[in-house]
Amino acid sequence: MGKRILIVINAVVSLLLVALILHLVGFENVISELSKINLWFLFLSIASLFAMDLVMSYRIQILLREAGESIKFFNILKSHFVGILLADFSPSRTGYFATAAALKYNYNVPSDKALLSIFGPQIFDFVFKVVTGSIAILYILFVFIGPTDGWILILGAVVISLLIALMVLILFSKRFLLLFSFVESIPIISKLYKVVVRMQDSSHVIVKKTPHIIALILISWNFRALSWYFAAKTVGINLETDFPEFLAYYFLQPLITMLEFIPSPTIAGLGLSEGGATLVFALFGVLPAKAALFALIARFKSTLLHLIAVPEALKVPKGMSGDLGLDS
Repeated sequence: MGKRILIVINAVVSLLLVALILHLVGFENVISELSKINLWFLFLSIASLFAMDLVMSYRIQILLREAGESIKFFNILKSHFVGILLADFSPSRTGYFATAAALKYNYNVPSDKALLSIFGPQIFDFVFKVVTGSIAILYILFVFIGPTDGWILILGAVVISLLIALMVLILFSKRFLLLFSFVESIPIISKLYKVVVRMQDSSHVIVKKTPHIIALILISWNFRALSWYFAAKTVGINLETDFPEFLAYYFLQPLITMLEFIPSPTIAGLGLSEGGATLVFALFGVLPAKAALFALIARFKSTLLHLIAVPEALKVPKGMSGDLGLDS
């Protein structure tokens, strides 16, 4: 019951933030912009997002193969969709780790190997997000708002940097894990600890496949940037920059989505990232209503695409989608 109440509170806070944004930019203005969206660009944005899903699923497959697990690509893709869908409705987007639960319960992939195939690449994803997002922060601070006024953007980079450090320690440091060995006597948590220990035993897979992971992240980042670029074109946004407009989305996307990972009483940062996007795009001369609509489309096109994963998610035993498949 406590978990359900927390979800309701997060949903209410997110909806209030979105309502506040719509009020400030003018709800009628947003509706007016909505009536003018370009459906062709919206299709291209969703198609680019799907291409990114394919690349992310392939990197899961190559890690599972290296770990000795053979599983069909289509089944991995369905499990990935489950994780992405739940990430859209979970604080700090932690729901993506439910991909491991789907792999475990729906396709009998051992828990530690399923978690490894998700956990390892996320470290590289976060590193890339911090690097590109930090470049965007520096650009905005020194070109637009001054070095002391972008504290919330810097906070997002700091939070993700701390997450990277934590994930690296969990994946590679046995000494760090030993600090938490006392949880072996605690029901449920002890299961998670044992899975993480087994996952660490297979961490050499990540090291061996690092070049492949980095190459696939670079490819997926192109599709991610394309998805945002086409989403911007859906609402008629044209950025005035000193460099090719498309390149801006390589940096704006990680900058804005950093806000989704800041611990907050929201659903995957809903309201925070939309407010951040509205403010950042305003710096480039984009009308607030157009920027707010873009931010909402950029978020909910993902939910729209991944809704087809609902039947796959329902196959996971009730209550298990949030525990990462912790049975041994």
